[in-house]
Amino acid sequence: MADQLIQIANERIQQLIELKAKLPKGKQPTGRLRVITNHDRSQYYLVDKGSNSNGKYLPRKERRRAAAIAQRDYNAAVASIIGRQIIALNNLTENYHPEEIDTAFTGLPPGRRPLVTPVREPDEDFIAAWQHLPYTGKPFEINAPEFFTNTGVRVRSKSEIIIADALDRAGIPYRYEFPASIKGWGTLYPDFTCLDVRTRKEIIWEHFGLMGDTDYTENALQKIAHYAASGYILGKNLIATFESSTTPLSAKQVQGYIKAHFK
Repeated sequence: MADQLIQIANERIQQLIELKAKLPKGKQPTGRLRVITNHDRSQYYLVDKGSNSNGKYLPRKERRRAAAIAQRDYNAAVASIIGRQIIALNNLTENYHPEEIDTAFTGLPPGRRPLVTPVREPDEDFIAAWQHLPYTGKPFEINAPEFFTNTGVRVRSKSEIIIADALDRAGIPYRYEFPASIKGWGTLYPDFTCLDVRTRKEIIWEHFGLMGDTDYTENALQKIAHYAASGYILGKNLIATFESSTTPLSAKQVQGYIKAHFK
């Protein structure tokens, strides 16, 4: 599974490359800038070929020349720092292999593996155990419309099919209507309880499909508030999607949420 540290490092490398590209190229001013403070005011001197060690005084009208040299020195320092940081991050991405902890166990010969207790359950085993945890979901009403995902999970609406199938395509494990104890509410059955395999933490995904109904909307707002009281914060470990009869849920919107929270 993708590791967050590697992902963050790669993103930072790209940011640094873009920063470095912003640094000016071409001919640079010559000389060294000497700055002294006299009566709480800065005075600037240009130390160049032919001048003494104190340099030539730059009056106010030549302040741009002083600024150009100071900017040149700053740019050079930043370029050097960026270069060092890129090298450090490249070393990290090349030498840090988080999956090695798992493969130290999964790579053992079949006869040796049963004798060893791993310090960390391998991702594959952890995900399988999480997905196959038995539970009793919310019952369907008699004669309720039947909607099934591509993997055969029964859900309650076409929009939930869109979400479930998108999660499956992205390889994100989920439980449909897994019971959760919510403060001030009791037992709720979130539409999808998803597993972020990178962090092994759960993210609840609720879809509110009747936002054109005033009572339904009020109930949805109360539910989100109770989720927050129980530690499920919208935008962090709680995803909420909305639709009404005039504004349906789109597959593109669902993909955007998946990319933002799981990729």
